[in-house]
Amino acid sequence: MHKNFKNMVIIFIGTFFLSLFSNTLSPFITTIRSTYNVSNSVISMLPSVVYSASFIMSLLGAKIILKLGLKKSLYSGLLLLILSSTIIIFSRSFYILLVAYFFSGLALGLSGLSLVTLLSLLPKKYQKYGLYNACFGLGGILILPLDRFILKSGINFNYTYIFHILTITVLIFLASKIEEVSIIKFGSKETSFISVVSNPFILMLCIAIFFYVGAEISTTNWTGNFLEKYYGLSKLEVPGILSGFWILFTIGRAISDILLEKIGQLKFLSISPIISILGVLIMLLGKTKVHAIIGVSIIGITISAIYPAIQGYIMQHISKKQIPSTSAAMSMFNNLGATLLTYGIGFAGGIKITYVFIIQIFFYLYISLVSIRYLVLKPKNPSEEL
Repeated sequence: MHKNFKNMVIIFIGTFFLSLFSNTLSPFITTIRSTYNVSNSVISMLPSVVYSASFIMSLLGAKIILKLGLKKSLYSGLLLLILSSTIIIFSRSFYILLVAYFFSGLALGLSGLSLVTLLSLLPKKYQKYGLYNACFGLGGILILPLDRFILKSGINFNYTYIFHILTITVLIFLASKIEEVSIIKFGSKETSFISVVSNPFILMLCIAIFFYVGAEISTTNWTGNFLEKYYGLSKLEVPGILSGFWILFTIGRAISDILLEKIGQLKFLSISPIISILGVLIMLLGKTKVHAIIGVSIIGITISAIYPAIQGYIMQHISKKQIPSTSAAMSMFNNLGATLLTYGIGFAGGIKITYVFIIQIFFYLYISLVSIRYLVLKPKNPSEEL
């Protein structure tokens, strides 16, 4: 097996296992609240702690990677996941649990950053960002049956993390088979985290990631509620439509690498968000269940490849020495979008449910306009903009 192909496969398995871990918390929030007898306001801290830890790691991750190297950074993140899982299993105090989940956020941040940096340093033909993100999405889907089994069986939620210790141990073994990808050390002003974030090319597209993440999460969080309140659909009808959304979204992610190779990343990013806006408008202006299904389907298929397209275009238009800091910057804007915009859109949705989707129109417009800018101007070295 070619070493680059082998590295790519291990990276995909790695992001799948990390997704299994990161998507375990949400279904257990209510269970954790009752197990540790804490209030709603206290339990709401838990997801924020994980996001905050990942955000901290997005600021520190590039320096750690350049200090330790990619494989040692990955090992460190995975060992920290095992430590946090062990603490969760034996925790009898909610505040100790909080510390454990903070560690898990740091670990997920460092491990994820190491994997995406490894992927970005492979030759272009192996940089399959669509499949990478599809593997993460697949993990989020497949962990749900295990979580439901734990809940229905009355098994203590803590024991789910025994499964994660096993999968992370397997991942450590697989990571040992990765053939180290060369990473250029840097200490220059041009490749520092601050300099990379200050670069207009990287900054404008990282803001596009910020808006995209806010749009995606708000869509997944609020569509069910919207369909019930706006269209009057029953709780039995909504899951079927949401399942259709996830099926189309996952298929879109899986085939996005082929699609982007044919169309080109910028052309896709110029057109796809506009079609997504069409889907939003159909949902907002529609009156029947058919309109809801069409609108949700259009959004599901058109937004699926937006993140891989932005990610791939940035990484394939910067120098290798900029990759670690740029990966960290993308992670930072991802986490910011997941926290700030999710909260802001949720607040707007609490006022009026349609605001959730009206706001998204402006997010998609920004992504399209920025992409058109680079498509039309076609700068030779966009990463060297001043």
